[in-house]
Amino acid sequence: MDLQIDVELPTAPQPTYHLTIGEITTHYRDVMAVIESHGISHEQAAVAIGLSPTTLTAYGRGYGTAAHRTIPAATLDRIRDLAIDSYWTAAAWPYRCEIGGEERAHLMPVYTAHDDIGLVCGRHPHPLYMREVADKIGGHVQVTWAIHPSVSVPPLDAAAALRSRWRVGVWQLRGQFKLLGRDDADAVLCELADCCRYSLWTLSTEYRPWLTQVTTSQVERLEAAVDYIERGDEIQPWESAVAKAMANLEDF
Repeated sequence: MDLQIDVELPTAPQPTYHLTIGEITTHYRDVMAVIESHGISHEQAAVAIGLSPTTLTAYGRGYGTAAHRTIPAATLDRIRDLAIDSYWTAAAWPYRCEIGGEERAHLMPVYTAHDDIGLVCGRHPHPLYMREVADKIGGHVQVTWAIHPSVSVPPLDAAAALRSRWRVGVWQLRGQFKLLGRDDADAVLCELADCCRYSLWTLSTEYRPWLTQVTTSQVERLEAAVDYIERGDEIQPWESAVAKAMANLEDF
C-alpha cells in the first residue's frame, strides 16, 4: 500500500545559522558551566547580569517544562561575555606557560587592545583575544611589552582575518545606525549573515568552543552594506563577484 504524506513547508524561510529553543537552552547551560568553573557562583553571575538567581535557573530548565523560560538573546550575549572574560582571565598564565615554558613564561610578549581614540581597553598575552577586543571598539593591537624590540603583533591567518573584518564591519554598521537613530542594527546583521539573533554573537568570538567561522560572502555582504550606509544610500541586495561575472557572461 502506497502512503501519501503531505508535508507543510514553513511559510517563512529559516536562517542558515539557526538555533532551536532546545539548543539555546543547552548552550546556556554550557555557558553557565564555564562561568562556574572559573569561580563565579550562580548568585554572583546573577548580580553581574542584573537578574535574580531564580531567573537564571529558569533559563536552564528543560524546554517544555512549566519552570522553563527562554532566555532573551541580548541577555545570553551578556552572559556569554561574562563567561569568556572569566575564561581569558584564567587562561593568561597557562597560555604563557604553554608557549614559553614554565621557566620562561614571564618572558612572553604582552599585547594591549586600544579603542578608536587610542585608549587602552585590554591587556593579555594572547594576541587573538586582544584582536577581538580591539575590533569590537574600532581599535588596534600593540605589543606593550616584549623582551626583544623586534617583536610585533603576529599576522592573522585567512580565517582569523575574515573574523576580524566581520567584527570591524559590525562596529562600523552599529556606529552608523546609532548616528541615524536606528535601533535595528542586530536585525540587519542577522539578515546579512543569514543567522538568527542567538547565533549572531558566535560570529565574532575567538573562543573556539563557541566560534562560528564567518564566510567570505558574509563579510563582503556586510562591508557592502556599510559602504551603502556611509554614502547615505539604502542597503541594496548583495551580489558576489562570481555571480556578477556569470551574469555578465549571460549578456553575451
